[in-house]
Amino acid sequence: MLRAFIQHIQETTRPQIVQVEGETFSVGAQESCQLRPELDCPDTLPLQSLDALVRLVQTEAGVLAGEGEPLYITVPDHLTVRCFGRPDYGMRCHRQVWYEARAVDVPGWGEKVSLGFEEAQIALRTRFQETADTPYVQKLLSEISCGAKIVYNDNGIATTITTQKGVALQSNECIRPIVTLRPYRTFQEVEQPESIFLIRVSDRGISFTEADGGMWKLRARETVKAWLEGRLQAEAEAGKVIIAL
Repeated sequence: MLRAFIQHIQETTRPQIVQVEGETFSVGAQESCQLRPELDCPDTLPLQSLDALVRLVQTEAGVLAGEGEPLYITVPDHLTVRCFGRPDYGMRCHRQVWYEARAVDVPGWGEKVSLGFEEAQIALRTRFQETADTPYVQKLLSEISCGAKIVYNDNGIATTITTQKGVALQSNECIRPIVTLRPYRTFQEVEQPESIFLIRVSDRGISFTEADGGMWKLRARETVKAWLEGRLQAEAEAGKVIIAL
């Protein structure tokens, strides 16, 4: 009889799993809780500028990370900055990404771009920050002439016509094959990274080919990191924010 009594107590005090309007609950003698397969955490907030990320970190860093806990900011690529905290071991080791800033409306520039002479002239004024080589390329484009030259030779018996087509410079000079330019390719709040480009001219236009092996992407990330360190200097010195590539 004692054994049956103990079994009765265990059964009545054991939490029961019940379904209420499609939700699952654990109901016990003293407390009840809802069972959810997904974690209760906010969505990552998308941002479109570095300034927005800085302002949010300055006002919410202590609240988001918790007392004595730092926020981490990384620059995984030249178009992205991510802000997150330490793993929460009470929530299945979940690491919350609070903000993610993405560079939008950036004109960009491919590894190899071919344009007509007039299009290239416009691009140099609208899609680049100026460098020491920008005036040279603009002058080069303005001096290129493209057309046909026709030479007639009439000896009284027959007429010979020679047609020459191609590209020529109005002034007799060599074209520099390598130039340094700054296309807009990362956050517009920071100085754009320089790249060296190989230029080639044909009768169809001019082409720009990256000649730095993609190293500009690393320089862009370093520039963004330095900009963030300057704006969040107080928070970084206090240990509230840790900034890394």
